[in-house]
Amino acid sequence: MKSYQRLIAAIDFTPSCRNALCEAVRMGRHSGASITAVHVMDEFLVSELKRALSTDQASIRAEWETRLRKFVDDSELGTPHVEIEIRMGNAFQELVECCRVHQADLLVMGARGSRNEPNRVGVIAARCVRKAPVDVLLVREDAQGPFRHLVACVDLSENSARAVSHALQIAAEDGATLDCLHVYQSALAMSLDYGGLAAPVASTMDEQGLRMWQTELDKFLAPVEAAAPSVRVTRMVKERVNIREAILEHVTETQADMVVLGTRGKSGLRELLIGTTAEKIVAHATCSILAVKPSVLPEGDD
Repeated sequence: MKSYQRLIAAIDFTPSCRNALCEAVRMGRHSGASITAVHVMDEFLVSELKRALSTDQASIRAEWETRLRKFVDDSELGTPHVEIEIRMGNAFQELVECCRVHQADLLVMGARGSRNEPNRVGVIAARCVRKAPVDVLLVREDAQGPFRHLVACVDLSENSARAVSHALQIAAEDGATLDCLHVYQSALAMSLDYGGLAAPVASTMDEQGLRMWQTELDKFLAPVEAAAPSVRVTRMVKERVNIREAILEHVTETQADMVVLGTRGKSGLRELLIGTTAEKIVAHATCSILAVKPSVLPEGDD
């Protein structure tokens, strides 16, 4: 297992991003990772400030660097050294460029919802999960301290093996338990799931199919789990019509505080952890989310 070594924490001065920064520092302590706190200023705001304050861009940057340093210091993170950086431009594009320049392997962000939809993540965070070229950790505003129970979504693809590996690393560092969950659709279930519109109810139980997939899951996880023998892992297979609802239901039932998923699924299995499946989980999971990207992202990724 390999820990993250270069972390970028996106800062928008909200309580949610303060938790994200604290989590980045906590993870960095385990691995000795470098951490850079980044705030992106909107170009329109910069131009308005220049006009209203009769000042220049350099002075505005210096002022916001002071604010960012104070935000980091006020977070009472202890002694770890956190670099700061102010960027100006489109938030998503600048965060991606920052990750490239720093050769980051993890982007940590707050998962800020609205008053009416507290579990829905912000627009920029959701876009970073979809399109940023690095793994993305979305930290909930109520997240505190070490994670206790993780759920890793497994579709038996290479990228879900990477997701499980990262989940094991975090569980080992935090002393957490880990559920490795595979949800499969039987032929009947797939015929009922019209593009994910079917109600989240179980299909007729296929005991033979469950045993077969349990065997496949055991074989898939055995070499990955060997790297973290201290972690208590529960291997689970569920047969459901709606894969997304089954994962969200399990996360809620087990009171998991992190769900780990790969953002690219096994190509032959319709939409496992790709497109609407991943986005539904990211949008509605009530816990923090680690989205693990493929080792090689496809060109033209959307």
